[in-house]
Amino acid sequence: MSKIRILYVASEINPFLQTTEVADFVRKLPQAMQERGMEIRILVPRFGLINERKNRLHEVVRLSGINIAVGEEEKPLIIKVASIPNAKLQVYFIDNEDYFHRKSMFHDKENKFYEDNDERAIFFCKGVIETVRKLGWAPM
Repeated sequence: MSKIRILYVASEINPFLQTTEVADFVRKLPQAMQERGMEIRILVPRFGLINERKNRLHEVVRLSGINIAVGEEEKPLIIKVASIPNAKLQVYFIDNEDYFHRKSMFHDKENKFYEDNDERAIFFCKGVIETVRKLGWAPM
């Protein structure tokens, strides 16, 4: 019998980015499931608040390099990965310079939602699907 495969998709995960309790939940639940013998993949956006050097993110070249269509435009998908300290878990980060290299997640300095949050969400969702496809790994 093959292992159960679980895909976690979230907007934040501890220790990389925490704005709500969700980040702790997304950090602890996958590890608990992995310790019970399940195969885990975790995907989150690479928001600009995440320090790449401190968290040792690096690009996964074999997964990067495709374009994602969002409306009339195509944007490059960059996949980065980092390990959670003290856990045998890797986190895949969906990245794109236009959408995610901002110093806040969803709001500008005036606390207004970014006008392209819908495009950013579409890019992220399509990026998750493409990444799972490129990994040759399907949740089940």
